[in-house]
Amino acid sequence: MCVGTSAETYEQTTPELTNDHLEGISFSETSYLMPWALYTIAPGSIMTGQATGHLTEAGRRLVKKSLISLLP
Repeated sequence: MCVGTSAETYEQTTPELTNDHLEGISFSETSYLMPWALYTIAPGSIMTGQATGHLTEAGRRLVKKSLISLLP
């Protein structure tokens, strides 16, 4: 799932990530999910010991709803 800070300008659904959706991490700007932008990232590129945090249950539901919204 890609996260962007200016995603509200897209025509596709880009729900806002709030503190209710994240735990152990925060962003300095308002952030949005961009569910159509799925990328594979090599685990070694983020395993620096500095990347922390995870989605809460509300965040996981938001991701699921966003992906479902892409289905025709």
